[in-house]
Amino acid sequence: MEILKIILYIIIVVGIILIGYALIYNKIKTQILKINSVESEIDESLREKYDLLVKIISEVKKIEKDIDKFNDFEKIKDENLSSFEFERKLADIESEIYTIRNDNNKLMKNNTFNDLWYDITNLNTKIKAEEKYYNENTTIYNELVTKFPSKLIAVILRLNEKRYFDGKNMYDKNIKDFKI
Repeated sequence: MEILKIILYIIIVVGIILIGYALIYNKIKTQILKINSVESEIDESLREKYDLLVKIISEVKKIEKDIDKFNDFEKIKDENLSSFEFERKLADIESEIYTIRNDNNKLMKNNTFNDLWYDITNLNTKIKAEEKYYNENTTIYNELVTKFPSKLIAVILRLNEKRYFDGKNMYDKNIKDFKI
């Protein structure tokens, strides 16, 4: 009778541990799925932004025929860039176009250019929302893989912390990656 109680206690404890493992495992996997999903949405939005910038540059070149600073722009799609780096390059190009736009009255009056610029502005809002959602879920995921007891499961699954969308590594010595 005493042995039966011990076996029953062991079964209960093992059952509780397995249920706890399953709950934490599901939390971690849910965060991974959310992060992967929004990451693909960000990639799609960045491709859309790239296509819009190609059209905008075409309009700029129609008006400013002597501009050659965007000649290498179409080559960036062939480079092996992370989403972080790709987003930064697109932002740099967008900033250059913005400067040209503000210095050129013909461009400011061009309806096609203005429509495309409006689309870029809306897309930037969407991308910022996607980045925010990505970073929020990355924070939750990183907390799960670094805090007890979920860290034990993360170690078993060989999961590491994920980087935030801005691409900054908080643990390296490179302070130049904190670009404003």
